[in-house]
Amino acid sequence: MSHPRSATVLGPGPFKARDLPSGSNYELDDGHAVLCMPTKGRGGSAQRLGAQVIGSDPLVQHAGVEVGFQLGEGTLRAPDVAVMAGAPADGWQQEAPPLAIEYADSGQDEDDLHTKIGQLLRAGTRAVWVVRLNRIRQVEVYTLGADAQVRRTVAQANEQLTLPGVLSRPVPVAALFDREAADHATFENLLARFDLTHPDVARDEGREEGREEGREEGREEGREEGREEGRLAALRDAAGLVLAGRAGEAAQVDIAALDAAALLRLIAGQA
Repeated sequence: MSHPRSATVLGPGPFKARDLPSGSNYELDDGHAVLCMPTKGRGGSAQRLGAQVIGSDPLVQHAGVEVGFQLGEGTLRAPDVAVMAGAPADGWQQEAPPLAIEYADSGQDEDDLHTKIGQLLRAGTRAVWVVRLNRIRQVEVYTLGADAQVRRTVAQANEQLTLPGVLSRPVPVAALFDREAADHATFENLLARFDLTHPDVARDEGREEGREEGREEGREEGREEGREEGRLAALRDAAGLVLAGRAGEAAQVDIAALDAAALLRLIAGQA
């Protein structure tokens, strides 16, 4: 999230990426320092949801928030949320993120935003998603065409976004800013990541299997207990991963003490 350039210059420059320490409040635009101001509450909350959804996709190994990507000797950019092409580096990431997400709210510096989008795409980023929060909730999708020109399409809140090869599952647009939609998308991602059956499907399959197994007298009780224990273990794993993305909640919840219904409510954000 970039803010007006009038408050962004730090000294005369030009600077190089190696001149900025980790945790710096600055990005670099062709050697010029760009100050990244604190994010407002609405943007910060949405940014956390986007990182949760993207990071839980089965195909994503590493994702981060405001990670610095060195796109050239004098260009360093830190998207609000990004998928990393490789393992997290001790310094700046040297390879452009396959997917970058920017959250744009009131006070957005549109000129710097579009400069940043172009720099990311020309450095190898497959797509930049700009989530608009201060107008009709929608996502602008930026890609680079075969003619090296930036292309823009728009997805509305009831649509889904895909990026084959980077994400294995579609991302509902609403999941990038709405808590309930984000939690549902994360839950579905975690089921796919850990090859778990959705509890509703497992319940139906268990009932049908139970009818067949009921013919084998003396073995039904043990099988049912085993299935239930397996379902509970899977739900507890999923709940733990979801809570890890909710600041302040993990330490307050005793997952082991919850039954299946309570775990499902917690994962869906209804607890």
